[in-house]
Amino acid sequence: MAQAIRGERVTPADELRERLTASEKLVVNLRGKGAAALDLLRDLDWIAEVWPQLEEAGLDLRPEEGRWQTLQADVRKRAAVLLAELRAVGGLPAARAKHHPDQQANWWWYLAEETRAANVRRLVRSVVTLAAVVALGALLLFLFNKLFPVDPQVRAAMVKMNSGQQKIERGADLADAAADFQEAASLTPDDPDPWLWLGAVQQKLGDAAAAQTSFEKARALAASELDFHGARIPVYAALQMYGEAEAAAKAALAIDPDSPQVHYYLAGVYEAQGKLTEAIATLQRASELADTRNQAELTAMARYRLAIMMQQAQVKAIGPTATPVR
Repeated sequence: MAQAIRGERVTPADELRERLTASEKLVVNLRGKGAAALDLLRDLDWIAEVWPQLEEAGLDLRPEEGRWQTLQADVRKRAAVLLAELRAVGGLPAARAKHHPDQQANWWWYLAEETRAANVRRLVRSVVTLAAVVALGALLLFLFNKLFPVDPQVRAAMVKMNSGQQKIERGADLADAAADFQEAASLTPDDPDPWLWLGAVQQKLGDAAAAQTSFEKARALAASELDFHGARIPVYAALQMYGEAEAAAKAALAIDPDSPQVHYYLAGVYEAQGKLTEAIATLQRASELADTRNQAELTAMARYRLAIMMQQAQVKAIGPTATPVR
């Protein structure tokens, strides 16, 4: 367990509450824990096993229900950090094989597979996460190289853009990513995209003045004010700057409250934060608006993502007894 439980436990319910508390502390402090991160998964197993037993015994666990659901949501939200720490024991699949050789494990033991599956879904449906942005950039680079005569300056800028986005995805030094975007902007100074990425990274690094300058250049080059604010949403989302992404969406919706693309982006921001209820409602709105404007491709993507989100919401509602995602 993450920390020794102090004092004598009066009832199993006391231990459940203590383990909940220990897990809540550990899940937000996983970085640097290494093999000790396994304590979180073991405690989750214990809670999931004891929970129905306590309910059958007549114990009212409603005060703990919200904590339990929030804890599980936090585990999913911090899956990347957890998986990284578990590399110290050979990775989560290896740990699962050791601790659950019969493979009858709760869903958190399958976070590696779930995370990979989520990444694949993002690539396929062009979500606003960084994986989709990188995949789209790679595809465009390939198509331009193979099918179209591309200006060497544009090709070099695309390479730099892709490099900067990959560094963000890997969690590399943001200053290095900023240098890539800066070079891309110098190669294609009339393209607003490098300026948008550069401004967001500079903002993340705390250089407000430089960020403002970059954003002003992007705004001047954008086709419209709506395009400027809308384009910032997926960029902020890729950098996990969710508050800024929501603010950009609010600014865009002030211009066009019925923009299906903005609602689609905003749904992705909510999803990334684990706000499935808001994400589902916003994605439903995006689907309806796209259909009204005869944007068939966006309508299809929104409906596909909506179906997946609703499945996720159902699994979350089931709670500890949910079938593992493999």
